Amino acid sequence: MKNLNKARIILFIAGLIFIIATFLTGILSVKTHYDLRSSSDCTLPSGIHIPININTADKDTLCLLDNIGEKYAEKIIDYRTEHGNFESKEDIKNIKGIGDKKYEEIKNYITAE
Repeated sequence: MKNLNKARIILFIAGLIFIIATFLTGILSVKTHYDLRSSSDCTLPSGIHIPININTADKDTLCLLDNIGEKYAEKIIDYRTEHGNFESKEDIKNIKGIGDKKYEEIKNYITAE
C-alpha cells in the first residue's frame, strides 16, 4: 500500500513538472513585437516609440520590426537617402524584398508621418 502511494505521488509530481515545463516553454517561445531576433546584431535603442516612423528611424530601431533585419533596415535608409521620405507607409513596398506579405507583418507598427 505504501509503495502504491509513493508511486502515485511520484507520478503526480512528474506530471506537474511536465505541465509547468510545457507552460514555461510556451511562454518563452512566444515572440513579442519588441524582442530582438537572434539573427540580427541590432541593439535596442533608448526612447523607442510605436509606431516606428520609417522616415526618421535609425537602423537599430528599424531592426525591431518583425522580419526586418540589418539588411532591410539599411535598404530602407538607403531608399530614404536616394528618394526622400516615404509619402505613405505603403511606399515601403517600393524596396526590393518588401512585398505584400512582409508589409502585412509590419504595417501596424510603422508610420510615415
